Amino acid sequence: MKTSFSVLPIALLIMYACPLIAQNANSMCAWKQTVHDFRLPKNSSLPEKESLESSTQIVDNGQVFTLPVVVHVITTGDAVGSPDNPTDALINAMIKDLNNAYRKRGASFGGVDMKIQFQLAVRGPDGAATTGIVRVSGTGVPNYVSGGITNNGTQGSADEITVKGLSRWPNTDYVNIWIVNKINGSSTSPGGYTYFPEYNAAATDGLTLNASVVNGTNKTVVHEMGHFFYLYHTFYDGGNETTCAANDDCSTEGDKVCDTEPMLNVSCGTPGNTCNSNKPFLIADSTKNYTVLNNYMTYTNCQWMFTQGQKMRARSALISFRYGLVTSGALSAPTTVFPVAACTPTASYGLSPYYGVEKVEFNTLSVYSNTSNADGNIYVDRSVNQSTTVTQGQKYTITITGSYGNPHRIKVFIDYNSDGDFNDSNETLLSVFTDTARKKITIPLTGVVTNKPLRMRVVADNPATPAPTACKLHGTSTDGAGQAEDYTVIVLPAHAIAEQQKPKRNIPLIIKTATE
Repeated sequence: MKTSFSVLPIALLIMYACPLIAQNANSMCAWKQTVHDFRLPKNSSLPEKESLESSTQIVDNGQVFTLPVVVHVITTGDAVGSPDNPTDALINAMIKDLNNAYRKRGASFGGVDMKIQFQLAVRGPDGAATTGIVRVSGTGVPNYVSGGITNNGTQGSADEITVKGLSRWPNTDYVNIWIVNKINGSSTSPGGYTYFPEYNAAATDGLTLNASVVNGTNKTVVHEMGHFFYLYHTFYDGGNETTCAANDDCSTEGDKVCDTEPMLNVSCGTPGNTCNSNKPFLIADSTKNYTVLNNYMTYTNCQWMFTQGQKMRARSALISFRYGLVTSGALSAPTTVFPVAACTPTASYGLSPYYGVEKVEFNTLSVYSNTSNADGNIYVDRSVNQSTTVTQGQKYTITITGSYGNPHRIKVFIDYNSDGDFNDSNETLLSVFTDTARKKITIPLTGVVTNKPLRMRVVADNPATPAPTACKLHGTSTDGAGQAEDYTVIVLPAHAIAEQQKPKRNIPLIIKTATE
């Protein structure tokens, strides 16, 4: 079953900027919408496709998702422990508080256990060991020391992409958290900001926090992580957040969650809900006597809970748009074993805002990204942290979605014999012209190297001719070229299944007595 968040004629990229109320209070978020038209160009002969903000509604089966986090501290040259450069201990305390909130750990925490938790990464993008905390100097970026980072063009502050470019790890594999000295010129307000998951851009996706909120008790990080999983403010009204949201259909209006009653942005202790005839706020957690005023997605300083509806929305967003965080190898032991290198794809034309690999679904993989322009590259090698294991002779469905549902020339290859190319007769798995390619494939019994990382390459190019190859994309001068992405596939030999299915001999249970 699908739950539609809303149907949009154009893609919306929504950014939240959250100022801080007080040092130990929680965040307020002054947000804006930036609208981008990602449809096919008007001069294209191919049909346009609309963006659809949607997510598969899931049944909570109790699974706990542990997601890898990397914290990038952009310093001003001061020593660790200075106000702009929080210690490892404070960062670990922040992660602990984040987990306490999402897992409902502690006497004051109410609502539901989101069954999402976070851990500092132990494997970096190159496969090497990491602490999950990276410190880099921002002193070389103009205006950073004096004005910090800006996401709205604040004069005297440093460009967001430039600052984040000092230390940025793949957003499909890590939750990126940047700690900065100031946001839009202030070290206190806003406290942070975040981007929604759908149609995200790799250059900016993640949480940005002012160093002043990294103290182990401030809940700005909890609030911003809610936005990271597609949660709106509880008082969201579709506009400037100053009116009571319509509530004729709670699944598509307001915050699009049905168990958070419509409200205005008011403080804790407000006696009546002006969006409900000034009646007392409804009790959302009877054991704690908490109302929507205690919700993490408010602006109040008494935030202690998420609701079941928010949990389902957040987990649906995780599965639909951020599942790469679940399959990421960033929480696995460091490794130096990778697939054999192959050609680095090139393109006749530059990056495209319309074309790329939006989603790869194959066996356990379900990795969502964006266009070549939004990912900032024609070629993205995801083979270090995104892998899946299959078995010879078994059938698997592979589904490749082109960015924004636009028609693409889609090809998929696996270097089965691990010789560094995709030229062998059985190594082209898919070659179609469509918006979403889906095919059931059988892993060959011969010509396949087993028990070794093999390179899988996915290509989704501009529909213009000529068609792409594994090494060359094309595109056009006006719309740019699509994208190639690499993954790791490990093939188990056919006898692995046979061994698993072999009937086991009945061995009688022998119980020894104390005298034996």
